Amino acid sequence: MLNKRKNKLVRMLEDESGNFAVMTALVMIPLFTAASIAINLARINLESAKMQDALDAAAFSAVKSYGEGEDEAQAKDLANNTFFANFGMPEIVDEIGSGESSTPAAAQAITVAFGTAGVESTATATYELTYAPLFWGLQPYTIDRASVAARMPGREACILALHPTATRAFEVSGSASVDTSGCTITSNSSDAQSIYLSGSASLKAECLYATGKVSATLAHLELACGKAVEDVPPILDPFRFRKMPTTGSWVNLAGCGQNFVAGGGGNGDCNGTSKTPNNAPVGYTVELKPGTYGGLEIKGKVLLRPGSYIIDGGVLKLASQSVLTGEGVTFFLMNGAQLDIHGGSTFNITPSLTGDWAGFAIVAARNNTATATINGNSASSLAGIIYMPASREIQYAGSGSTGGECVRIVAQEITMIGNSSFKLDCKAELANNTINNPGAIRLVR
Repeated sequence: MLNKRKNKLVRMLEDESGNFAVMTALVMIPLFTAASIAINLARINLESAKMQDALDAAAFSAVKSYGEGEDEAQAKDLANNTFFANFGMPEIVDEIGSGESSTPAAAQAITVAFGTAGVESTATATYELTYAPLFWGLQPYTIDRASVAARMPGREACILALHPTATRAFEVSGSASVDTSGCTITSNSSDAQSIYLSGSASLKAECLYATGKVSATLAHLELACGKAVEDVPPILDPFRFRKMPTTGSWVNLAGCGQNFVAGGGGNGDCNGTSKTPNNAPVGYTVELKPGTYGGLEIKGKVLLRPGSYIIDGGVLKLASQSVLTGEGVTFFLMNGAQLDIHGGSTFNITPSLTGDWAGFAIVAARNNTATATINGNSASSLAGIIYMPASREIQYAGSGSTGGECVRIVAQEITMIGNSSFKLDCKAELANNTINNPGAIRLVR
């Protein structure tokens, strides 16, 4: 029996065809495994590269749109759309997460986070999916990638005209003299005369930015950037998400003195700040407290206590020869309230540096289209942001002081009607609020 088995083994080993079959079977296993690994690695690398490219585009679009005024939700939606437009709907991936999930991997939103790196704003986009290998014997593999895009802030704007199509959305003409040497003037209008400069006026600015064109025939124009920049993307309203205040019961001005405040006659106590004498001595000052006013016309010497002054549907007016002083004050023009500050009045106003509207001097409701006139004299001083985003036009003339004022203006259209000088370094006075033109974007990783 033993000899028979031995003979069979010898014959099998001597049979070349049988030996080849066995050896082939043994060799095919590692070859097949190696080929499977190579194919899957190639496919993984391909999907990884596609994912990275798509994430780069998504992060770029996110930081761009966020930096130009979109809120986080809008910027994230754009980033997701950009990602999937580039990455597509891969067929070689499994579902993300546990087996309970029924959502395909490509339908899962990417993760987008906004932050800062020094002076740059950043957007970080991340995504992962589970790769289901081809062939047998290989475990599922998770592909995850990240991309970070950063945007430098562009030049700061002192003046921003928001109207998208207006002719002469920003205008300097006549004999006005305007100096915004430290910052830019920006117009969102796509018109051929988006920024209009003419006459014997003079203008100094860091630069001019226009979505449309610049028409300039000024007697004197000086730009630190050398040449106006045209056909630029518009800047969205940088403050459009801030919440407006609500109006309250109107302040009772009775007793404030008819010669000091319109409607100030009668026997009241001037809203608790004490009754003004009938024959007030020279230099007497009336004090007013924060609150909601149906209208407020300053006729004499008035001091405003710090806080918010809401004008509900009436007019905030400074009459000729009036003197208004207020430290830590913000005016809100609600329900169509108007602003009228003519020459001859003297005002010294600084904004509140606390609260949601810190750094703002004058704020108009976003549906308030009333025009406004701000005309100070050489003794006047105004600091803070004048934010009237729906105003058809602001006609502005500053004090003309050579030292400049910490003022920023945002409206649909803006016309400079007198001498004005703007400071650049105003972080404290403006509570760190800035209006920046879009800067360059780069991929960090």
